[in-house]
Amino acid sequence: MSTDDRRMALNVHKSSRSPLPTVHIFLQRVVRQANGMLSVTPICSTLAEIEQEIEELRIELDTIQRQARQAYTAKAASVKDVSIKDAAAIRA
Repeated sequence: MSTDDRRMALNVHKSSRSPLPTVHIFLQRVVRQANGMLSVTPICSTLAEIEQEIEELRIELDTIQRQARQAYTAKAASVKDVSIKDAAAIRA
């Protein structure tokens, strides 16, 4: 699934004021129904169709979860490295 096909994505915001990023999931693609409701799936006529849409949403959310873990893990590792260097500098 390409990035353009995904309905949801993760926004990672890194700030110089905080050692950890802030993240949120946002909708990239929605469909406005005739009654004004916004949907993240097309209208499904069968159980198989809606089950496929649900599975695709699960895959997207799993991908987003991995990306969030990477964002926090990478930042936490760099914060730990800085803390170790700071502690060493204080001892010196």
